[in-house]
Amino acid sequence: MESKTLRSGLRFIHRQLDSPVVYVGIAIGVGTRHEKRGEYGLAHFTEHMLFKGTTSRSSKDIIMELEDVGGELNAYTGKEETILYALCPKAYAERALRLMADIVQNSVFAPHELEKEQTVVIDEIHSYEDSPSELIWDEFEDIVFKGHALGHAILGTEKTVSSFTQKKEQRFFEEHYKASNMVVFSQGDIDVEAFEVLIEECFSHAPEEAMPQRRTYEPPRLEESPRQITRRRDTSQRHVIIGASAYSMHDKRRLGLSLLVNILGGPGMSSRLNMSLREESGYAYNVDCVYTAYSDTGLVAINFGCGKQHVQDAIALTHQELKRITEEQLSEEELEQAKRQLKGQLTVASDGHENYFLSLGKAYLHFDKVEPLDVTMQRIDALQAYDLAEIAREIFPSERMYTLIYT
Repeated sequence: MESKTLRSGLRFIHRQLDSPVVYVGIAIGVGTRHEKRGEYGLAHFTEHMLFKGTTSRSSKDIIMELEDVGGELNAYTGKEETILYALCPKAYAERALRLMADIVQNSVFAPHELEKEQTVVIDEIHSYEDSPSELIWDEFEDIVFKGHALGHAILGTEKTVSSFTQKKEQRFFEEHYKASNMVVFSQGDIDVEAFEVLIEECFSHAPEEAMPQRRTYEPPRLEESPRQITRRRDTSQRHVIIGASAYSMHDKRRLGLSLLVNILGGPGMSSRLNMSLREESGYAYNVDCVYTAYSDTGLVAINFGCGKQHVQDAIALTHQELKRITEEQLSEEELEQAKRQLKGQLTVASDGHENYFLSLGKAYLHFDKVEPLDVTMQRIDALQAYDLAEIAREIFPSERMYTLIYT
């Protein structure tokens, strides 16, 4: 792994990989939490508009630049970052970088393109509203993070999206799309020194700035919401989320919580919630427990769908498992099995080149470093049962939990 900070404050990290495919990305430190009230959805809308033309390329030029050589150009918006990335045959790595460097520096937000994209995004919002299994997550974060910058949907609303203008887009773009707020990240079989020179060339007009200090945020002052909310959505299946706020991405207890979440409802069929709600009771076909960490807080949530007649029983069983994990310390055997499982999952995940590449860019953007897999394994091995018991008692008490039900 090689990394460097350039004169403009732009950071660069590369993972050498013997592959005929090269991955090139630009991570920008802006997401939905950086939007002003009344402009919700602007970060996501800006990401859409990046594909609609620059001072030297039309939207068609942008589309064809990599598709012409069998490559792909993609992007997504998160709560705290926007990621633009490409994959292509390694012979076209320079083409991919030049295209993306142009996009993140010279997008123009033409009014006629903006109007067309407003229609597209509003259709996307309506489509999302027709998918209760996805919509419930946005509403749940709104409930847990009420009054907080994280507590609104990435897409925004029809009202806010309709209000976006070229002037708003340009202001947001100039405020956040700065070289010092970006990371160029790559993976593949390339000449790293030559690629660094190319990055310097592509960003040669960026003003020289010191690398910004990691953004810090006030501890979230969350407004109190009702602990259980039921929404009528006329769904054939009932959708349920149970969860609460959790540790930030910079909290040392984050890894321990990740292990506990894996025990409760990780991807394996043997998780406690899957065994209880699916295998033993037959109440739910699928149940997950997820942990999402942000810069200043986090979210832990259990999600499942079930029939109308099983909702309350399934919720009761979930709280039984939460009580069990807070009151019963893991045995040595359970702990070792849980560690072995998590380490195996991380090893398998690291073999997925595209996902690993994306996690590389996000990690370097937020932490200014990427932890080697073997170091993570050592930290997992160091976790103790009493540490996990303390985390469980802090995070999983039933009285902390919010519940959202779609009926």
